[in-house]
Amino acid sequence: MNRPRFARSRLLLRVYLYGVLMLALAGGASYVVSRFVFAPAVQLPARPATAWIAWHLLETVDDPARVQSELADLKKRVRLEMSLFTAEGHLIASNATSPPPPLRPAELNALRGRTSQFDSGSGRVALRDGTGKLLRYAQITFPMPELPLGAAMAQLAAALAVLALLSIPLARSITAPLERLAVVARAFGDGNLTARSGLVGGDEIADLGRSFDDMAERVIGLRKAEKELLANISHELRTPLQRIRMALELVREGERERAAGYLSDIEDDLQELERLLDDVMTAARLDLSRGTGRDPLPPLRRQRLGAAELVEAARLRFQRRAAPRKLTVEVSPQAPEVEADPTLLRRVLDNLLDNAAKFSEPETPITLSAVAAPEGALLLEVHDQGIGIDSAELERIFEPFYRTDRSRARATGGVGLGLALARRIVEAHDGRIVAESGPERGSLFRVTIPAAAQP
Repeated sequence: MNRPRFARSRLLLRVYLYGVLMLALAGGASYVVSRFVFAPAVQLPARPATAWIAWHLLETVDDPARVQSELADLKKRVRLEMSLFTAEGHLIASNATSPPPPLRPAELNALRGRTSQFDSGSGRVALRDGTGKLLRYAQITFPMPELPLGAAMAQLAAALAVLALLSIPLARSITAPLERLAVVARAFGDGNLTARSGLVGGDEIADLGRSFDDMAERVIGLRKAEKELLANISHELRTPLQRIRMALELVREGERERAAGYLSDIEDDLQELERLLDDVMTAARLDLSRGTGRDPLPPLRRQRLGAAELVEAARLRFQRRAAPRKLTVEVSPQAPEVEADPTLLRRVLDNLLDNAAKFSEPETPITLSAVAAPEGALLLEVHDQGIGIDSAELERIFEPFYRTDRSRARATGGVGLGLALARRIVEAHDGRIVAESGPERGSLFRVTIPAAAQP
């Protein structure tokens, strides 16, 4: 089953999105550690000293030169920027490159009742009189100090810990089904043919599990077909061998005339055995060629064939094999010529006509027709009035070694290779073969072969 490209890449998309998520969470963990662990650890010890310096400068504003000198020294030594304001918002002194604006009323209210207020990288310090009235205040900005190597390593460790923890479910989501598939494959290889992965989902691993299950079903089907093949071949060989043995015993006992009566039957049996062995060998040759990467059929010996020639040759062969069965032949004057292997195409028509004779009553007619298909190809049809094929089995009749219920219920012989070989031969000619049938209403097989190129 062909699936859309995006559906077949779900595992890749999942791994990619999971990786992005892990990187985002690792970055978040690093930020949290830096913001809420290292920054307070570095800033908190410096806040009391900074507040004391601000109070000292706010109390000595009467000496502007001294205040400005100390502010300049403060910025030079510890890169601390401080701006002093009156309660009314007038700037008294500042060492900042761009002094901040005075506090708004809302910010002053937030500072009311407090002597200092620090945030990340900034602070405010208020100077009050004995009654608690605000006299002056300072706005402070200090840079975040560089973290030491140990702090950086701690941040890295936090990020790696997050990555490690989040990688566990992702790794398990990938390795768990693969481990299950490996266990099932070993069990299947050890002979437990009922082992199945049972994997579900829409990613590539689930597809692999379903492919394994499908392969296991096909292997079981092939083993079953192999057993049926051996049983059918044994059944087909038993009757002619018994006749040959009986004829030999009659000859040994001197009853040559009675033994001669079996010769005709033995000859027919040998012809059937020849066809059986030919089918088996051809099927084996086709399977071997497919397994080695070569074309699914031996090289075709093509030659130009007319529709009337094909149909007439098939009619003569059918009359020799199935006399006195009635075969109606219809050939359209517009039926085109084809370039095909006459030997292989003969096998297709012979097989379809033989099946029509086997699975229909002797008094019912069989029709073989050749007409021009709508697309300009040659359309060959074999139609019988026999017992038909159930719709549930119609899709499988072209599988190797598959035999329908009608094949098992009647003494018709065969091992289930005829229609499979017919389909491969037709497909080797770039054609197609389809069947229409139903219980007790006969079967219709249509073979379409591309027309030969015009001279």
